[in-house]
Amino acid sequence: MKLPIHAAVIIHDEGATQYVSASHEKLIDRIEDWCREHWSSVSADPPPPDASSLVFLYFCDSEDDSLELTEDSIELPEPYASGPKLLDQLKRILAAIAAYQPGNGNTYTALCGEIANASAIIAKASVPSVPSIQHFTIFCQQSDDLGTIHIDSVEAPDLESAIIIGRRQCLDDWNGDQAGKDAAFTLEDIHCLGVAEGNIRILHWDDQVD
Repeated sequence: MKLPIHAAVIIHDEGATQYVSASHEKLIDRIEDWCREHWSSVSADPPPPDASSLVFLYFCDSEDDSLELTEDSIELPEPYASGPKLLDQLKRILAAIAAYQPGNGNTYTALCGEIANASAIIAKASVPSVPSIQHFTIFCQQSDDLGTIHIDSVEAPDLESAIIIGRRQCLDDWNGDQAGKDAAFTLEDIHCLGVAEGNIRILHWDDQVD
């Protein structure tokens, strides 16, 4: 059983504002409130009614504020996902202790086995597992199919996050030192052509025909 975690950090001139939610939609709704409150700093026009459009346009137009999104999940330990299994183990320990008689080797062995099994399950409940980070190779190009193809490796918890990170890395590389309204490219200009699993090594690539 996995518990989804969606987090966001808004970097602004007063510091950073953090949000955490159990779904992407609820996270965007919370970010929307912040963007509406500060909308006048990026545009004199009325803000769009759609939350996703509002958030996207705000951070595209803002010169001072930026948004970082992270999507992850936590694998819940077995007892949390299935409480009755832990209870069954505890009952079996009590039953084994009640049946134990000194000098009976088989009963003593069974008692030790039940305690060991239960201890393993309790240990899993005490130490939540850490979400794994995967390696991906991202291929990006301009949305109008012009220009070269950008290839980069990223680390992310899942495919969707890898695409977002890869597009942002491509944007940063192509814009270089340019930023804000003077930048040559925006995130809308970057299209993810494909994603490869793992950090692959490109030996040759030539997308410019002589």
